[in-house]
Parts: sequence; structure tokens; C-alpha cells
Amino acid sequence: MLLRSGLVPLRLAVAFFVALSLAGCWKKRGEAIVVAKEHIDVAEIKPSPSPGASPVNEQPEYREMAPDEIDVDGIVMKKEVRGTSKDPRAGSEEKWLIKVEMVEVSRRFNIYTDRAHYDKVKVGDRIKVRYSEGKYTGTVWGSEIED
Repeated sequence: MLLRSGLVPLRLAVAFFVALSLAGCWKKRGEAIVVAKEHIDVAEIKPSPSPGASPVNEQPEYREMAPDEIDVDGIVMKKEVRGTSKDPRAGSEEKWLIKVEMVEVSRRFNIYTDRAHYDKVKVGDRIKVRYSEGKYTGTVWGSEIED
């Protein structure tokens, strides 16, 4: 009896989180046009900073972009590092990025996909996509190409 009464709060917590996850987003699908494709290499390994070192200025620095810099999805970088291992978007694995625009709602977003899908599609192709959209923020996440 003691064991069962201890599981009641756990069951309520699980039910609450399941309900919250189902209520927090809309699952959508539709047709999209491939606008751009980009491959991003694995990030180069950088030495970790020493434990005593801390950044001098934690506030972001606002300045004009240099002529050799570009803005890619809100990240400023040099033109020659885009897609390389020095790209600020690079991580521990290679990334194949497909930028699409939905046909019905004129919304653009990125799809991180595998190499097979990346090689299969071409710029200008119409593809079927599935994604989740936040009900309150409208943020697109969990996007993927439907086969």
C-alpha cells in the first residue's frame, strides 16, 4: 500500500508533462520549395580555456559589419569561413542544411537532414516536409523531409 501511494505523485507528474508536450505545439506538414542547400564541416578542435581565465567583457559588442563579413541566419562570419570547420555553426558532426520555403504560408526555415536526402534534392525542387510549430511563439522545430 505504501508503494502504491508513493507512485501517485509520479503518475500525476508524468501525465502533466505528456499533456504539456501535446498542448505546446502543432504538428504540421505541407509542400515546400528548396531555396538553398549548404554543407557544414565538423568544427575544428580548440583547446579548452584555462580554469582561471574569464572573459573580460561579457556584454555583446555592437559594431558595423566589415565588407568581408556576411550575416547567415543571424550569425555574423567572414565570407571565407562559411561551411568550413571554422564556421560558428559547425559542431561535433557534419551538418547538411536545406533551407525551404513553404508554398502555402510563405514561411522559410532550415531542415537539418542526412546526406542521402541532401544529395537527392536540388534547389528549386518541391518536397513534402513535416515540422512542429510552437503555438505561442510560432517557432519551427523538429523539421524533416517526408519520403
